[in-house]
Amino acid sequence: LEFRRVLFRSRHKQRVHAVQGAQQAASSGVATGAVADSLHLQLIALEQDIVRLRKLARIGDRVNMKRDELMPKYRPYVERYLAAVSESGQPYQNELFQRLIIWAFDVGDFDAGIAWADLAIAQGQRTPANIKRDWAHFVADTVLEWAEKQAAEGHAVEPWFSRVFDKVRNEWRLNERLTAKWFKAAGCLLLRDHDGQPRPSAVGDSATLEQADHWLAQADKLHGKVGVGTLRQKIAMRLRALNPE
Repeated sequence: LEFRRVLFRSRHKQRVHAVQGAQQAASSGVATGAVADSLHLQLIALEQDIVRLRKLARIGDRVNMKRDELMPKYRPYVERYLAAVSESGQPYQNELFQRLIIWAFDVGDFDAGIAWADLAIAQGQRTPANIKRDWAHFVADTVLEWAEKQAAEGHAVEPWFSRVFDKVRNEWRLNERLTAKWFKAAGCLLLRDHDGQPRPSAVGDSATLEQADHWLAQADKLHGKVGVGTLRQKIAMRLRALNPE
């Protein structure tokens, strides 16, 4: 009986220290000591920070908090975890790692996001509970949505578009509709005019037009409702204009 009392007091003391350490980390923005070394304590701190995030009404404020406070706070632990797995070859379900992958995309750190997602796939990591897709579909959806918006505004989408497109073509088994959207986007990018719009008449190189048509044909083959018919007709007209013979 006395042993059980001692054990109970010890566990209670550990819990109190865990909560105190997590609260200190949440208030200071710096994970140190036991909090920096224990996944259990990190997850307590993470829960508190997610509550703070949800209290922010503006998406922009949430993004700023993730970028300026939470990513620097938790990233060192994730990097230590990845280094340990690289040495031991023994990954485990790491909720903090999973959450930071999502946040990396939220703050626009696509280098880290894509690299970490690739590791998560290799490790068999689950996506967080609020993400209903697997990692491949999440990354493909997220990067494609970003790339289409960037392209429409005339901005660059590389190197991240090509990095993910290579995986879409060669590694990931995505559903047909999403895969078709990627092939369509790849074709449209080759046809961009100065305003970021796909316009075959603005392209003067036959090889580029043919490559674009190839991607669009792949999109149509995968998902007939992807909507590339008119664009392919315009490519054919432009090719005839460039090569009248």
